Amino acid sequence: MRKSITVSIDDRGKQLQFKITEMPATKLERWLTRALLLIAAANKGEADGGVDLQAAASHLASQGMRALANVRYEDAEPLLEEMLNCCTRIDAGVDQKCTSDSVDGYIEDVQTLFKLRMEAMKLNLSFFTESPSTSQSNDNTLKLKVPASKA
Repeated sequence: MRKSITVSIDDRGKQLQFKITEMPATKLERWLTRALLLIAAANKGEADGGVDLQAAASHLASQGMRALANVRYEDAEPLLEEMLNCCTRIDAGVDQKCTSDSVDGYIEDVQTLFKLRMEAMKLNLSFFTESPSTSQSNDNTLKLKVPASKA
């Protein structure tokens, strides 16, 4: 079952309630891959010998939207919209899905949008900062088996 949290955010004196639900695994994998590729492409001039994707992923988890600072807005906007789509507004027991088209009807302060997206990123990327369970190996290195070449 996917994790959900409820947050309350002050929006110019109004307390708005939101439920944030993490993305399904495959959708989050696609989101994360796109975000890491954008970050890697934006920072390619800073690293000799390539970009450390593990470091980029850790940076994304800890910095949230700030990690996308060097990415063109046009490239980052779909990622930001997907984070917003993880959120629903709770008002008088009715849930309303958050989209760029709907939030202007109840959110007045741009800071509320940033806070909401940051909370969604924290929830979706929490696996980077959670302690591994005792049943898992502490080695988070991706291991690929490469077939031996035929000589």
